[in-house]
Amino acid sequence: MRRLACAAAFAALLFGATLARAANPGVVEIADPSAYSQVLAISDVHGMRPALDVLLTGAGVVGSDGRWAAGNTLLIVVGDSIDKGPQSLEVLDAWMALAPQAAAAGGRVVHLLGNHEAEFLSAPNDSRKAAELYAELQAKGVPVSDLTDPAKPYGKFLLSEPLAARVGRWLFCHAGLYPGPSWGDFKAAAAAALGAGSYGDPLLSDSDSILEAKDWWKDPAARASLESRLSVDGMYGLVQGHQPKAYGFPNQIGALDGRRLVKIDGGMAPEAGAHAGAILRFSHPAQMKTAAAVDMESVGPDGAASPIPAR
Repeated sequence: MRRLACAAAFAALLFGATLARAANPGVVEIADPSAYSQVLAISDVHGMRPALDVLLTGAGVVGSDGRWAAGNTLLIVVGDSIDKGPQSLEVLDAWMALAPQAAAAGGRVVHLLGNHEAEFLSAPNDSRKAAELYAELQAKGVPVSDLTDPAKPYGKFLLSEPLAARVGRWLFCHAGLYPGPSWGDFKAAAAAALGAGSYGDPLLSDSDSILEAKDWWKDPAARASLESRLSVDGMYGLVQGHQPKAYGFPNQIGALDGRRLVKIDGGMAPEAGAHAGAILRFSHPAQMKTAAAVDMESVGPDGAASPIPAR
């Protein structure tokens, strides 16, 4: 795809108008997830802090005191923690507090970019990109620069978010449409764009990008092409957020193609109905490295686990 070929060039061309550099690897790679007791994934919280707290408590991620209680769990946040809902800063506060607590317990929190984080960072002075977030910042007296300056806690956190995470043979990314043409090319393009702070790069912002693409999953040929790219690169499955009604499973976790593609946007955003959401759980992380079939389940706010419906 053309965006990969030109990503580095765009990063260089746009650098003069981009954000200050921050430490960002482009992607996260965890070759052996068996070091973790479980792998959890959540996406599209969209500023809904009370609902997030209920979910995390129900799944045993945090205790009654709100602190990390999941031991050596890997928790992946698949983007879009901000905007739409009223408490984006409080959601960021949660992730920023839990990350060091998880690390101290042998676990890890990985927060990936969503299109809402990237859109905000690509034009931080354009309130049309994230109207609800700007309203929240204004009401709380927080300057926009607190979210764009890598010397500030919020800015450091947002600017360090990678584009994707590869965990064993599974890829986690916001909109799901992994472009290829090879993992090495993709990694280099992601590192170039994010390392330069070029959040308007086509790799991130094209309508068919890994952060923005919609409805590609409706085309069997597009799914087959994606799955072929994954296979060529030694991957099997993919977890995405971005569209609460995707795969024909509105506001719940659902899967396609033998549970090879998994959608986890639970419709927590107000415009999606402010649903309670759910967390995806891989209960045997070693399977993510060695087997095509994995044990996975959906965990709701009451802590009850249920099978992932599939088509």
